[in-house]
Amino acid sequence: MRNQIARLGLAWLMAICSLGGAQEVQPEPLPRITDKLRADAEKLQPLVKTELAKNFLSATARLAEPSARKVYRSNDKKRAISQQAFESLSPEQQAEFTLRDCPPEFYYETSYGSPLVYSRVLELASPHLRTRAGMKLLDFGCGTIGQLHLLAHCGFNAHGVDVEPVFEALYSQPGDTGAVGSGSVTLHIGQWPAEEKLRAAAGAGFQLITSKNTLKSGYIHPNPPPGQTVDPSRLVQLGLSDEEFLKQVAAALEPGGLFVIYNICPPQNPPDKPYIPWADGKSPFSQEAFQQAGFEVLAFDVEDQPWVLDCFGKLGYGEGKSLEQLAKEYFCWYTIVRKK
Repeated sequence: MRNQIARLGLAWLMAICSLGGAQEVQPEPLPRITDKLRADAEKLQPLVKTELAKNFLSATARLAEPSARKVYRSNDKKRAISQQAFESLSPEQQAEFTLRDCPPEFYYETSYGSPLVYSRVLELASPHLRTRAGMKLLDFGCGTIGQLHLLAHCGFNAHGVDVEPVFEALYSQPGDTGAVGSGSVTLHIGQWPAEEKLRAAAGAGFQLITSKNTLKSGYIHPNPPPGQTVDPSRLVQLGLSDEEFLKQVAAALEPGGLFVIYNICPPQNPPDKPYIPWADGKSPFSQEAFQQAGFEVLAFDVEDQPWVLDCFGKLGYGEGKSLEQLAKEYFCWYTIVRKK
């Protein structure tokens, strides 16, 4: 009897250990990026008032959950290809590329943070827009497809422009571009509007052209302290003069169309530290330059730090820091002009 009890006790103990071991190896389910975006959109809803911005945030409910993807970038950083394209190469050709694993959150946020901050751009543009179905919008320096998909779900024909070759490979699967929701998404890789082929591909008749965190004065016209130089690879090359760039932007807009520049920036370093091009977020173009290109200036280098601090606080950026601390780390300016 004693041996039988011992055997039963040993069996019970082994079962418990086995069960515990099985529980220990169970992987925690990874949070879905679409769930995160929906939750963040709910937090930001109180910060926007216009119907357009509210609809943009609500469109997170219609975003598709992306899969993890593999992108292969050439060792000279000039090209990027999808996994399917990589597998079709010879071993010698494959050696010219380096793998980059892109988790689902990279699909919508890449390295630039939440696309939901774009709701502020729409909030500022909305009072000057006559919204209608099928509106054309172009986002210069889009940095991700996230806001383009949200715009498409709001009925926009959304065009994104960026020079980063990784995006062409990352967003190469069915459903990434083309018809999305009640609108569409088109991605252009290269220097728009400097490249004629991109101008032709994008076309004209845009109601809204935006640039968030790309057209910064420090990127276009850096002004480092005496004795310092700026690495050209850290700048934005327009490929055109200021005058010609603004002329092409105006040509792409329909009469009454808007051009919105919105820039969030860190503080600039003191003169004895390296100059930060992206810290100078004021307009790279003067009011006179806008006017000469045929624009009416509606707002010029207006500070928007309070909204950014509220937004970043709700998104959890700078967690553990006080509002006073965040106010020393983030600055913002916007400019809005309208084609006459």
